[in-house]
Amino acid sequence: MKKAGREDFGARRAASSRKWTAAAAILAMAVAIPLWAQQSRVYRDGNSWVEEITGTLPASRQVRITTDLGSVQVQGTSPTVTYVIRKRSHAPSQEAARRQFEQMRISAIKNAEGAFIEGRLANRNLNQFSAEFLVQIPRKLEMVKVETRSGRLDFSSIVATVLAATGGGSVTLDDLDGSVKITSGGGNVEVGRLGSDFLLTSGGGDVHIKNVAGQTRVNIGGGRVFVGSSKGASIQTGAGNIEVRKCTGDLGASSGGGNLNLGDVSGAVQAETTGGSVRLDSARGRVQVTTGGGSVELRNLSQGAQVETGAGGITAEFVGKRGSFTDSSLHTAAGDVVVFLPKDLPVTVHASSDMATGHGIVSEFPGLRITKEGSNFAPRSMYAEGALDGGGPALKVRTIIGQIDFRQSR
Repeated sequence: MKKAGREDFGARRAASSRKWTAAAAILAMAVAIPLWAQQSRVYRDGNSWVEEITGTLPASRQVRITTDLGSVQVQGTSPTVTYVIRKRSHAPSQEAARRQFEQMRISAIKNAEGAFIEGRLANRNLNQFSAEFLVQIPRKLEMVKVETRSGRLDFSSIVATVLAATGGGSVTLDDLDGSVKITSGGGNVEVGRLGSDFLLTSGGGDVHIKNVAGQTRVNIGGGRVFVGSSKGASIQTGAGNIEVRKCTGDLGASSGGGNLNLGDVSGAVQAETTGGSVRLDSARGRVQVTTGGGSVELRNLSQGAQVETGAGGITAEFVGKRGSFTDSSLHTAAGDVVVFLPKDLPVTVHASSDMATGHGIVSEFPGLRITKEGSNFAPRSMYAEGALDGGGPALKVRTIIGQIDFRQSR
């Protein structure tokens, strides 16, 4: 009897334990469903079939999205992490489309590190198949990281560090406060307002940037680059024009072949193109320009300049005062050189034209001594030497074929 009693007690205890375990599981599911709920539906959209997956994750310090395929759009407009993922198939039937949908698995989890959304392909040889991810997140968080093997990227209204990579696709960025780093295999890039540093590396495509409050670094295999304003900038393109309207720091611009159109720069300027013209509206720091062939026009230079062009005219306007001007050199293989100098700027001039054209060397400064070699009936060489306003840093000007003109700044 005692043995039977002990067995009955053990059975009742085991049954009670199972009930508590089942109740705990039901309670856990009740808590988890609102946070991890994910729904799916399939519908017809024009000539394609769409599987739409929607879900919600709790707010997190970090959000990471990784997909083997598809465009990704992230907006900082939600108190939680909500997502809509649309797989799109152009298969001839719904059954065939569903088989394709099964080849791309979507997972969404939340752990101590952050919220993770993934799209993984079981079969990478899907024809006429695409996907798009629309994710809404809290505006303020630590980091957003997105990777897609192929697809467009779109980020807006986020205060966080943004790290993103795409194998190829356009990129759109706007209203972002936090450093932004983008890597792309190729595609156009459109940037609105960024509140911190911006780094872009791309295989190619045009880049249009309105306003970057921090440093801008762009390195692309080829394409045009436009920057409205930036604190400082370093821009490199394998081929294409570069235009920078305003830079409140140092500016570096390099093109494998294209024109450089540079506006107002508060710092130093280093500009290089293998073939194209260079224009600069103003610079407070030193300026260095090199072009394989093209005209150079530099205005409102507070300090000195080093200019070299394989073929093309040079215009340089120095507006610096005593003590700010530094040694300068202007050299062209073929073209006229026009130099504007303040009348009270201490500078020592050394100028030469190997085969002078026109008037050879002309000057509005009486302190320059101009000499020539050769006759009026053959190519002649001309030279100008002089210490203006007592002399100072050296200004060397040379053209192999062309005229040199020294003018007083008005």
